[in-house]
Amino acid sequence: MAIDGVVSVENGHVGENESVCVEKAPEPSFPKDAVDEWPEEKKFHSLYFVKYRTVEDRAVKAKLDQADKDLKKLNLACDPITEKLRAKRNERAQVIGQLKALVEEKNHFRTIMDGKRKEIKPLQQALGKLRGLNNANRDNRGGYLCSSEEELNDVIKSMQSRIQHESITLNEEKQIIREIKQLEGTRDKVIANAAMRVEVQKFVGEKDAIQDQVKSIGVDLDGVRKDQQAIKAKLKTLETENEAINNVIVSLEEELCVVIEKRDKVYHKIRELRNKREEGNTCFYQNHSLLNDARRLAASKDVNALIELSTSEVDKFMSAWNSSKAFREVFSMCCTGHTFFL
Repeated sequence: MAIDGVVSVENGHVGENESVCVEKAPEPSFPKDAVDEWPEEKKFHSLYFVKYRTVEDRAVKAKLDQADKDLKKLNLACDPITEKLRAKRNERAQVIGQLKALVEEKNHFRTIMDGKRKEIKPLQQALGKLRGLNNANRDNRGGYLCSSEEELNDVIKSMQSRIQHESITLNEEKQIIREIKQLEGTRDKVIANAAMRVEVQKFVGEKDAIQDQVKSIGVDLDGVRKDQQAIKAKLKTLETENEAINNVIVSLEEELCVVIEKRDKVYHKIRELRNKREEGNTCFYQNHSLLNDARRLAASKDVNALIELSTSEVDKFMSAWNSSKAFREVFSMCCTGHTFFL
């Protein structure tokens, strides 16, 4: 606490070593007499207010100056890290954009492949049926089956004609009869195969045409697969690049967090030092407010209130003077007196 002495008030204004004149309200107008010719002398009041000045603690000031320097260094350290982070995040955004585009392209090719597979499936089933027909031309024992019931009838009729018109032995005749019975046993299967063949040829065409379609679709599928593999390779490269960028970003963020944490500590230290400086000047701020009150009272010419305020402050000052040696030492070393005149 430093005390700058006393302050003077004159003509409704407070200042150092200034005189203030507060005139009484004019008397009512009376006829001219001796009072008019010899007016009453103006009255003046001399009042005293203690005035404090701010105190600068050198140790606190040195710490504040150092803290300000540290803060500037940390702010400068943040700038390049922040700039690198911004650049890396922009780079990552571009890579992510490319990844999204490739994923969409990959999904597009997948849709194409799914469509090609759906297109080739019934053709493959048709080929399977045709292969089944070829296998169906043989019986369970590997024997040949007729392709139609008409052919079967012709074969049986031919074998019967041999029995009737050719000279054959009894054993040969028995063998032919057994073969005719076997052929008759395949009639149902021959009829079924013929019906299936008609159905297949009716709805899916001939075998060669189907195979051509399958080959064509297979070529398309191979092309799509190659394109899809190329996209997968690009995706893998971009994913690796994105991972590397993320690692750099994480490292920079950690570095920035360390600097920000140090800066926050310096901020906290500066606040504490400023609060400490303000606490050392509490009396100055209180006195500054009181002098403003004195100025308002002087401006309104409220002499009684001003006298009461001055008396109260003088009492407080004397009480502190009488009870505190430290107060007397500070006042003796740092202050001079000033007078208020009203």
